[in-house]
Formats: sequence, structure tokens, C-alpha cells
Amino acid sequence: MTPALAAKLLAGLAAGLGAAAAGAGPMLPAGDMGLRSDIQYLADHGIVTGPVSTWPLAWAPIARDVNAADPTNLPSHLAEVVLRVQARAEQAAGQGRPEFSAELAGADNPARIRGFEDTPRGDVDARAGLDWQQGRFAADVNVQYVDTPDNGNPWVDVVQDDDEVRFDDTLLAVSLGNWSIGASTQQRWWGPGWDGNLILTNNARPIPALVIDRVFTDAFETKWLSWIGPWDLSAIFGRFESERAVPDAHFFGMRFSMRPFQSLELGASRSAQLCGEGRPCGFDTYWDMFLGRDNVGDAGIDEENEPGNQLAGFDARWNPGFWERSLAFYAQFIGEDAADFFPSRYMGQAGFEWSGYLENRWSARFFTEYADTNCQFYDAETCENLAYNHNIYETGYRYKGRVVGHGADGDSELLSIGWVMTDPDATEWRVLLRGGKLNVEGEPDLHHSLTPTEQEIASIDIAHARAFGFGRLELGLGYEQLDDLASGEDEGDARVYLQWTSHPGFAGR
Repeated sequence: MTPALAAKLLAGLAAGLGAAAAGAGPMLPAGDMGLRSDIQYLADHGIVTGPVSTWPLAWAPIARDVNAADPTNLPSHLAEVVLRVQARAEQAAGQGRPEFSAELAGADNPARIRGFEDTPRGDVDARAGLDWQQGRFAADVNVQYVDTPDNGNPWVDVVQDDDEVRFDDTLLAVSLGNWSIGASTQQRWWGPGWDGNLILTNNARPIPALVIDRVFTDAFETKWLSWIGPWDLSAIFGRFESERAVPDAHFFGMRFSMRPFQSLELGASRSAQLCGEGRPCGFDTYWDMFLGRDNVGDAGIDEENEPGNQLAGFDARWNPGFWERSLAFYAQFIGEDAADFFPSRYMGQAGFEWSGYLENRWSARFFTEYADTNCQFYDAETCENLAYNHNIYETGYRYKGRVVGHGADGDSELLSIGWVMTDPDATEWRVLLRGGKLNVEGEPDLHHSLTPTEQEIASIDIAHARAFGFGRLELGLGYEQLDDLASGEDEGDARVYLQWTSHPGFAGR
């Protein structure tokens, strides 16, 4: 490489890392299926230009893109969505003064497996929030009271989450150049899946963490790197709870995503559990983790200094442009182990989407998704009781009693079929069907968050939400059937929730 070429490359790198602006604004956490569907629809049609598979999303680039679009010059199916997202972006930007919000929900038998939508976690779920942005600083503080039901399965050896007072979905951040750095308990979702992802979802409560997120996702300016297109980068440094096999273990996660073409988004993710009480924790530990030297037998690694437990892998979403860009395909593969510095023993997930505009009123999305959380799922000789488990961190890849990855936990096979529709007045309908097997290896696994033995599951959930001048009301109804293949017993449970949100972004759109 010549000195001139190196200078151009470094200049382009600096421009990509440091571009954009003070006061980059708030982050949008995972949890709103209708809004996510709208943003994805605009991305598929070229209005939103950056990657949209790494949540929380920064509002600033979304707002810039939708505000640059003129709804009067767009076909109705795009204009409706642009107007909805513009209204939400305007509300999120605030007016330089504190914005208050509240939420109250009651539930009977809350869902054990959570998809993207933020449904109640407890029998009673009440929240008060204060959101304020000023210049480079952003504060989104939320205080919750949650009356959490028992996990319902005395044979599962997971810690019951009995925290009644919580600060979930809180962010205190400062923008430095094109980066947002802060303390966060916001819900995260890494990957293209709609009902689950394999490495990081909002199934578990968010792990308190220091977070670093790229704000504007503009492409590099240099021709040597511009080919990757718009790109995003997120890193988190968190800490697990004390009530676990290795108390106060650290959590590290990093995700890179890019859109080399409007039709294609690619992502690479990795996470790790390391340190904690009684475990080595220093620069060498983190360095070995970064290099992937975390297995006994690697150079200089033995049982005493083994860094920890890692997951890593790749995902892709492709919209080929058929039928007015209404079809998309996606997949994710996450390795439970590493071999020769690359992920191995993969879990797998794949899905198909259709999106469109119905009756000149409803923005609609259909998806079908299959996830297999058996590590080495493609092989008849799967590695039983290994996915989301670890010999040192015996509580596994779980936080507060729920798995951090896919909500079905390890050794499971789940087919999900979903439907979401939203009209111009923010009226929303959602339907979700699930069927499959949990803990299919059938061996007693007391760390599994759902069942220690093999179960067949079938469920249906229907939700309806409507915006009013006083906020948004949402009603959800569901039914779940479980058949335990070890005991031969079967059980059916209905569930229901009612949720009110005062958030002005939902009302009067």
C-alpha cells in the first residue's frame, strides 16, 4: 500500500467514524412491532437508507430520511407509512423540555416466550417516565413497579425474578461526534427475526450496561470502504445479577451491520460471559476473549484462566425486489463454540416475509419463521444441553430467569407465523401462532428456563391496539397448549392482558 493510498484510507475511516452531529438525539428500544414494520417497509423501498436490524435504533437518521420524503409525491402505500413515522420522529425529538409518560398494564398468565413486542412481564406492570434531550445530552428515565408471577415450574432451576421496582428502558447518554455513549437498560434486539433471534433479544430483561452506539449510519466516503454501504456498530459492557452460579459475571456484546445494496442487509454479532466472582478478570482475560482464545487447549489457556462463554455468528436479510418489493428472506446462524477462531456448532434460524397495503388503508406484514436452538442443528448428532449453557457459568446465557437469546431457550425447535396490520389512525392488529418442541433432547436440564424435559407447544395470541386522545389502549388474548412427553401430561392455559400507554406519540396521529 502506497503512502498516498494509506492516507486516503485513513481519511475515509475518520470521516465514517466521526461524521455527523452534536445532539444526535434519542434511541428507539425494541418492543414496538408496528413501528418496526413501518421502518422496515420504508427501508425496503429506499426511503430509510441505513441498517435497521440492530435495536435500539438511533432516531436521528430515521428522522432525517423520513423528513426528506415528501408524502404528496409518494404513492399512498408509502405516504401513509411516512406520515406515521414522521409523527413518531417529531414526538421523539422533543421540544427541549422534559416529556412525561406513563404506562399501566394488567395481565393474567403473562407469556413465557416473548417476541419482539413489549408485552407485560408481570401481573401488574406500572411505569412512569421522563424523557429530556438538550444539546449533546439525552436522558430517558423510567421507573417501574412489576408484580411478577411465579415461574410456574418448580422443576426448573432458575432464579425467580422478584424485583418489584425496576429501571428498565432507561438511557443516560451523551453524543460525542457520531457516537452515543451512555448507561442503558434499554431493550435490545440483534438480527432480522420477528419472533426471535439467537444471540440477543428482549426475552430477558435488559442487562444494565455501558453502551456505545453509532448514530448516523452513513457510508464511508473513501472508495476503498464505501462499497459496504451504510453501516452500524454497537457495543455493550454489562453485568449479570449476583444470584447465579458465578455472581456478577460480566457481559460483552458487539454487533456490526451494513447495507451494501438497498436490497441486502448483513450482520455479524458476538457476545461473551466472562469475569465474575472467583474468575480471572483483567486485561489479559478480555484480550483472550477478543481474540477468541476461550477454550481449554488454546495457546496458554487452561481451566484456571479460561476467559468464559462466547456466542458469535452471522445473519442476512434479502429483499429481491419481486412484486413491488413485497417479499424478503432472512436467516441467522450463531455458533455456540469456536474452532480455529471461527464460530462452530451453530444454532440456526430462517424466515420469510410479505409486506403490502390492503384495502387502501392497512399496512400489513406477514412472516413465517423457524428457529432451531440445538447447537450443531444440521447434524443428527446434536450436542445436547450445550446451547445457552456452560460448564463454568452454570446459570448459562440467562438473566433474571430468562434466556438472553431466543425465548424458546436451548435444544428447541419453534415455528412461528405472524401478522401485523396498522392503519393511518394507528389502529393495530397482531396475530401470532407458534408450534414446536422445547428441550427436544429430553434429558433433564434443570437450567432450562422453560422446561427440564421435552415438551410440545402450540399457542395463539391476538392483540388489538387503538389510539385515543388520552393515550393508547391495547388488549391481548392468547392460549397455550403444552404436552410433556416425559410424563404424558398435557396442560392448556389462557392468557390476557390490558395495557394503557399515555405516550403522546401514539395519540392523534
